[in-house]
Amino acid sequence: MKKITLIMAGIISCALLAGCGGNTVSGSDGSSASESNSKTPAEKTTELLAAVEFPSMVELTADDLSARYDIEADKLTAFSAYICGSGAMPDEFGVFEAADSDTAAAIKTSLDERVKKQRDSYADYKPDEMYKFDDCFVTQKGTTVIYAICADNSAAADILG
Repeated sequence: MKKITLIMAGIISCALLAGCGGNTVSGSDGSSASESNSKTPAEKTTELLAAVEFPSMVELTADDLSARYDIEADKLTAFSAYICGSGAMPDEFGVFEAADSDTAAAIKTSLDERVKKQRDSYADYKPDEMYKFDDCFVTQKGTTVIYAICADNSAAADILG
């Protein structure tokens, strides 16, 4: 019985370690950059999900970036982004690590436009959710761009930034 328990514990441990990850787009040398601190974009967004109450969130894939944000995944070294899965709430956030500062500036512009479109859409659709736009943000630091629209944007800025 002890042997079976040890084997099962080993299998579960391996499965948990294999399941940890995020959306990383590796550079030509296989590296992934992180400027603001040693946490990856996926680690930052996971921390935010644990710290702030969100509606049912869905993680975006590289394929989603072009359609939702007009961002080309091949110009990123890493990213992690989430949106409200039902679309009923404006909540969304992300961390994008660009290959260079020009690309980061273009990502910031795209995210600024996304926030404006979301604000315009939710003004009529869900006016009671508009407070989430009061202190939402899009910030660029070097080649990293972060943004959030949520109930606690100051906590999001602290965690993602």
